[in-house]
Amino acid sequence: MWLVLKANESDQYNWLKMFKPPFDPHVELMSHDSGDQLLVLKTKELDDLSTLKDTYNVGEGIVRTLNGVVAAIMEKSAVEPDGAAEMRGGKLIRHMMMRTETAHFSFGGPSAEFTVIIRDKEGNIVVPPPAPSAAQSRYAASRKNELLTHALNYCAGEPGWFDLYKAMECLEQAGFAKKGQEMTRFSRTANWFHRHHDTKNPPPPNPMDLREARRLLRGRINQALDELATRSTD
Repeated sequence: MWLVLKANESDQYNWLKMFKPPFDPHVELMSHDSGDQLLVLKTKELDDLSTLKDTYNVGEGIVRTLNGVVAAIMEKSAVEPDGAAEMRGGKLIRHMMMRTETAHFSFGGPSAEFTVIIRDKEGNIVVPPPAPSAAQSRYAASRKNELLTHALNYCAGEPGWFDLYKAMECLEQAGFAKKGQEMTRFSRTANWFHRHHDTKNPPPPNPMDLREARRLLRGRINQALDELATRSTD
């Protein structure tokens, strides 16, 4: 089965751009007899599942990790599973699952977007061969390291200090923690103001705010995933 996604216009645009076919995972807009355009997630991790319950349960974890991947690039992503779909007799069949609605809030804007054009010495545009997007490569890398998957999940949505600290611990346990001035500042801010009352060390002279902390941890996770993806291709 495939997983149907619920996304606002901005998230739908970002996911369609970051998760393109034929690479895994990818999303597509598919026409339904109701006249709706369904945003559908296709991945080999769901291919062998035949029930709505199994597809939804497995897909929910995948979507949370993908939200973490996208949020690390665009600062926000609030896509949710919204049922399943499959083709029967040439028709797209949608399976719905009812659940309690929850509220989601997002802050911050997307990162700058660049298009790189490469030309040869004659000035002709060089078209690179198709390749997975950075988001797809990072997701694939996360599937090879459970701790980095957990770090992504902690950073999905709108993580607080507790979740961000957990993400840092996952990076450390995975061997990707690079201590430096900013990570020390993050740790001291989290420990002094948010995790417990630290009486052994002085408070940081320039505490980090939550938005800056999210960017720092997500950036470190991106670096770890990119490094892991590079190792896999060597």
